[in-house]
Amino acid sequence: MADFGGARVARTTAIVLLVTGLALLTVLMADVFLLIFGAILIATLVRSAAIPFLRMGLPDSLSVLLGLAAVIVALLLAGWLFGATLGAQFAIVAGRLPGAAEQARAWIGQYPLMAPLLSTTPDVQAIMGQAMSVAFGAVGALTNLVLVFIAAVYLALQPQLYARGIELLFPKKEGPRVHDALVTSGLAMRRYLLAQFVTMTAVGLVVGIGLAILGVPSAAALGLIVGLANFIPLIGPFIGAVPGVLIAFAVDAQTGLWAALVYFIAQQLEGNVLTPLVQRYAVSIPPAVLLFSLAALGGLFGVIGVVLAAPLAVVVYTLTYTLWVRNALGHEVPPLTLGPAKS
Repeated sequence: MADFGGARVARTTAIVLLVTGLALLTVLMADVFLLIFGAILIATLVRSAAIPFLRMGLPDSLSVLLGLAAVIVALLLAGWLFGATLGAQFAIVAGRLPGAAEQARAWIGQYPLMAPLLSTTPDVQAIMGQAMSVAFGAVGALTNLVLVFIAAVYLALQPQLYARGIELLFPKKEGPRVHDALVTSGLAMRRYLLAQFVTMTAVGLVVGIGLAILGVPSAAALGLIVGLANFIPLIGPFIGAVPGVLIAFAVDAQTGLWAALVYFIAQQLEGNVLTPLVQRYAVSIPPAVLLFSLAALGGLFGVIGVVLAAPLAVVVYTLTYTLWVRNALGHEVPPLTLGPAKS
């Protein structure tokens, strides 16, 4: 009996030490885990591009390679068709932003009631300097980007192999549940990325067309900026709107106010029409969860953490709901649904 009690104490101690060691390892290797998730994200995009080829009945590996080729060709074609024009427009935006910010500050200074806004008007030159620092850091991280891309290709070609490896880390009887949770989380991330792509495209087009009608310079580049910024939920739309509103104010105050209205209409369309529609096919994450995810990963990893926060929150939310809330704790909650479409 004493031996049995001693064995149980030793087992409990070993488990505590293992969990503590894993927690410390997670902190020390946080950057590596972020790179791994980046590879998973890219692999999900590649697998999504392979779906049409899979539905044609082509082999899995061939479909993935064709999907990857389709993505690369699409990017190269877009760069060939629009790269020069957008590059020129981005150069114009970068050149006009500092002067546009000063003009906006001068206009705000004419109205005493709006004077407090001067203290919150962004220092565009400082922001541009930080952006350049990030850009040079990205150049320095080229090796990591290549590593992530190669790992993503391997993950996309053989997702079952790596999913099986994760299953083997759990007791045999839990294998089917873990497998189902991994499949569900992968589908959730794919649906989330598709939903984001739809809303990003719609917002970018609405803003670009609206600013072009108003005569704001570089409307296409500004539409692309706000579209890309919309990938970051909650705060992305505001970040993406700053350059367009400032450049519109550089034209005149009336154009600036109309431009602000264009951004407002685009975000209302996204928040009240598009998002409710696309969330029928994607996991809906509570806004507070997304906000804290942005704050936590942004504080730990800076810009890259903010960019990856939302899809990572989708995966963690799905796994927690499926494995912990339903299976481990046994709560009577409905299964996590991802809409009527099949994948």
